[in-house]
Amino acid sequence: MISSPVSLAICRRCGRPILSGYSEGVWVRANPAPIDAAQELAAIQAGHFTYDLQPLGLPRRPYLWHRTSFRILGERKWQVLAQHVCPPGPHFPPPPSNPIELFIPFNVSTPDDPQF
Repeated sequence: MISSPVSLAICRRCGRPILSGYSEGVWVRANPAPIDAAQELAAIQAGHFTYDLQPLGLPRRPYLWHRTSFRILGERKWQVLAQHVCPPGPHFPPPPSNPIELFIPFNVSTPDDPQF
């Protein structure tokens, strides 16, 4: 299954920020705000998917992994995000823009001229 790093984009319908990319062969859109266990339960009961936001590769890039029942029962190692659902009502989204690629810093670099 193909997975790709997610990018920060604007929802074309409601104009809110979302993370979008392929997760195990399926195009997904998720809200960028992490949720706790109670919010995850409410999202699942509402019929929405949840995802782990996991940094992979060099340079570190964020990937979304669908949380199956086995991942939900296990330890929470990564931030959990909920599937994006546009709120009800009329929407006036901004004009389309290019997605922003995200990189996650994982180590502080050593200066070229150390002070010791």
